[in-house]
Amino acid sequence: MRKALLLLVVLSAFVAGCESKYKDPDPQAMGYDYYPLEIGQYRVYNVEETFYFNETPSNLNYQLRERIDTSFQDQTGQLVYKIIRSKRSDASIDWLDDSVMTVSKSPTMVMLTKDNTRYVKMVFPVKNGLEFVGDLYNTRQVEGGAGGKLRNGKQVYTFQNVGDNYEVSGNSYSNTATVLQNFYSINTILDDRFEVYAEGIGLVHRVYKRINYKSNTHDDGYSITDGHEREEILIEHGKL
Repeated sequence: MRKALLLLVVLSAFVAGCESKYKDPDPQAMGYDYYPLEIGQYRVYNVEETFYFNETPSNLNYQLRERIDTSFQDQTGQLVYKIIRSKRSDASIDWLDDSVMTVSKSPTMVMLTKDNTRYVKMVFPVKNGLEFVGDLYNTRQVEGGAGGKLRNGKQVYTFQNVGDNYEVSGNSYSNTATVLQNFYSINTILDDRFEVYAEGIGLVHRVYKRINYKSNTHDDGYSITDGHEREEILIEHGKL
């Protein structure tokens, strides 16, 4: 009887230890809420975009909406969300659907697929200094002279300012995480790309600048020859 009782105590301790070892991670500690996914959620951005070609700029200003439309399970059983992107010139115009992308979120990463190309948008846990490769699952390679840290010919992204307040366009967000994709600046090249995510909201600010310059012999300055600038600022979010 005593042996049976001892065996029962040891077995109970073993089971309790296993339950403690394999319990689900704390979502807040992992940073899952920096990239929320729920059917009906939407975000609206003001977008300013400029293309430079042969020193001539072409400007675009419009609004972009990303709406989580439906979800489904892929062939591996992973839950995937379908996101519809719509555009309009301003709030007085109806939305016009522009493109579709899909997003899946596992315990270790967020994967976005757009135009049949997969991108790692975020990894978990979210913490300062953690690095990851956004183009790990696609064929994109970094061209020479792009600056920044590379891994097997691909740009390395880094988490910064995790948990910090962030202000943009008059709006303040109390808990954010910045994904620095690259910052490289010399006289003839500017590559400045980053994304800021707010807890419980998602992406609130995106900057993309890849600009090439040439020197001006007449004034010792520089002018833009070609490139692309784009900024997205969140102006509205909610659930339909």
